[in-house]
Amino acid sequence: MTAGVQLAGDVSIDSVKITTATGVCQDITNQVIGIQIFEDIFAPFITGSLVLKDSLDLVNLFPFIGEEYLALKVTTPSLKVGNFDNKFIITKMTNREMVGDRATVYELHFISTESIIDINKKISKTFTGKCSDIAKIFVTDPLLGLQVTKPYQIEETSNGTTFTSNFWSPIKNLNYLTDNAINKNKSPTYVFFENRNGFNFISLESLYTVEVYQEFRYDNFTRNISANGSSSRDVVQEYKRIKEIKIPVGFDYVDRTRSGMYGSRLYTYDITTKQFQDKSFNMLDDFDSDKHLNKNPLASTKAVYRYDSTILTMPKYTENFAGTGDVTNTKIVQKRVSLMTQINASKLEILVPGRCDYTAGMKVLLDLYKVEPIKYNDTDVEDKMFSGNYIVAAINHIISRDSHECNMELVKESLIMNLDR
Repeated sequence: MTAGVQLAGDVSIDSVKITTATGVCQDITNQVIGIQIFEDIFAPFITGSLVLKDSLDLVNLFPFIGEEYLALKVTTPSLKVGNFDNKFIITKMTNREMVGDRATVYELHFISTESIIDINKKISKTFTGKCSDIAKIFVTDPLLGLQVTKPYQIEETSNGTTFTSNFWSPIKNLNYLTDNAINKNKSPTYVFFENRNGFNFISLESLYTVEVYQEFRYDNFTRNISANGSSSRDVVQEYKRIKEIKIPVGFDYVDRTRSGMYGSRLYTYDITTKQFQDKSFNMLDDFDSDKHLNKNPLASTKAVYRYDSTILTMPKYTENFAGTGDVTNTKIVQKRVSLMTQINASKLEILVPGRCDYTAGMKVLLDLYKVEPIKYNDTDVEDKMFSGNYIVAAINHIISRDSHECNMELVKESLIMNLDR
């Protein structure tokens, strides 16, 4: 993909057009100073903002009132798949400042058009069936769903449910389904989000098993040096280089314990049968049967914790819907709490040269070196605590007229290091 790319981070803002609700269209490509596009696997829609230097008085020309549509086309030179070619709705204007007698600078915020459908729909209906089948209704249905025409991926679930949508929006219904869905490997880690590939109702476990999309390294590489001493630029290698890396919190044992990552105790009371039950959960019990990014858990077998460090209480409703038994998620809630805490328990941020095909949910490999003096004969120099496979949990595309950077939040729920050795 390097043909046409001179430097890692090359970008082309091909087209930025705004259309009003009355059909007036204006190309504002030349007025754009910068664009930011944000994706998150824990957020349902793509959002972003663009900064304009306006000398045409677009605010009064349209006028801007939050009913405008934004057509955005941004490409990485020679990249054939994964470029930005999306339509959004403008929701807000902020930070408007005068920069001269005839020019202003301001920021327009935008979001996927499906978000407007979501906030304007409230659904009152009972649904029953397989979780993935119900999810498809809320994604595509013209009456009850988001009316999605983009590509979408819905991972088939192994379980079903019955529930009443009490004037919930489509997204609130989808979030309810993620809390109750189990995949074919019995993993209760479903999330719903939008990324470059469309909408996704998918388990984190499925994201763990895809191929690594990109490898990132943090070293002093600048150019390839040949045997005769001459140097040459290698754009492929430049794309792999990390400009900045931050680890806001390396680990937090207290938070992991209190949030139920290591273990928990669940107390349930069935309002119908009047039965009281308690159930204990240990994160290491199911580790080998689940799929992971890396081979080893975040905790050793000697970790100090008790089940009572996290106590959950939930009601059960046997036969609340005739013939359905108990349709609450009490059977999986402890495991879901633990697994969702694990994926957020080890995270870091990297700044890398931008490419339009980088997106939330993709799997990347991070290769870091130990921060210690290294001898010439050392063979084991890898930082085994922070190296390994990660998922891009969130990504911020920072695009200017001539450069593109990606600020990524990477998460992992396992280690390449065995903590028991």
